[in-house]
Amino acid sequence: MKKVVLKDLAPIAIPHGPPVESTAEYFKSLVESANMVKKYPVWDIARPTPQVLMEQARRDLMAADEKLALKREEERKNRAIMDEKWKDLRSKELLLKDSFISFNKFIRENQEKRDRAERKMEEDLIVLDRKTKETEAMRQRVEEMQEVKELMEKQVRDYTIYEDYLLSVVHNYPEFKQPLDVLNRYEALAAAKNTLAERQERDLEMLENARQEIAALTEEKKLFIMGLNNTLASLRWRYDKVRNRVIKWELALNRLKETAAKRHVELCHVRSAIWSLYVKICKHKGLTVDIKPADFEQQLVVIMRALLELRRIYRIASKRSKEKEFEGQN
Repeated sequence: MKKVVLKDLAPIAIPHGPPVESTAEYFKSLVESANMVKKYPVWDIARPTPQVLMEQARRDLMAADEKLALKREEERKNRAIMDEKWKDLRSKELLLKDSFISFNKFIRENQEKRDRAERKMEEDLIVLDRKTKETEAMRQRVEEMQEVKELMEKQVRDYTIYEDYLLSVVHNYPEFKQPLDVLNRYEALAAAKNTLAERQERDLEMLENARQEIAALTEEKKLFIMGLNNTLASLRWRYDKVRNRVIKWELALNRLKETAAKRHVELCHVRSAIWSLYVKICKHKGLTVDIKPADFEQQLVVIMRALLELRRIYRIASKRSKEKEFEGQN
């Protein structure tokens, strides 16, 4: 591919001389350009015609192709370098893996040997401890047996006098043929004594049980009697309470009877007064007495009507008297 060289229409002007001397001029130009009003002539403005845009796009495309070719070449070189590095790393990894495997095998064998040695040492220590304990136990056993032997020898020496005594008893009492007969007789007497003691203990236990049963029965009866006494006291209290209430209500009943008798007497007087008033009203009005004496409600109706007539007559009379008084004043 042929490389196309484009001509730069606005080349950068590089100042002559050392760059340090141009620093002040550079900053001064920056300040002036910032403060200066930029106004370009109309003919300097690029016209966005299709040809110009196509040329600009072609130029951008060519620049991008050049950069892409450079990047591809750089990528190819980097890829070759990375492939070489990967191959080197893979070979090193394989070597390291082999070394790890061999080293791991070596460590595992050493660990197994160490574990076997430790187990063997622990087993030896356990066996040694067991043997030591067995030896100590046997030594203590021997010492105990020696002590038992000395004690038995001492007891034999101490009990020799009893043997001599039994022999003398056999010699003095013909009913005993040998010392064993004396011991048998003693054992029989001791067994009889134990039997009697057990019987006595059993009888005493029976007596104690009987005493405890009597005491329990006595306590139970006492509690029962106390319960009965409490029940009796409660019943007496309830009886007194009920008796007081009966007396109270009897007094109230007597008062009610007296009140009822008084009210009955008053009612009889009222009924007789109503009957008398009713009879007087009938005689005054010239009516016949056709209501029974026991039907005081109808009597009260007649009396009420008469009272209402009297009230109406009284009102009319009062009104006329007031009118006459008023005419007399006028």
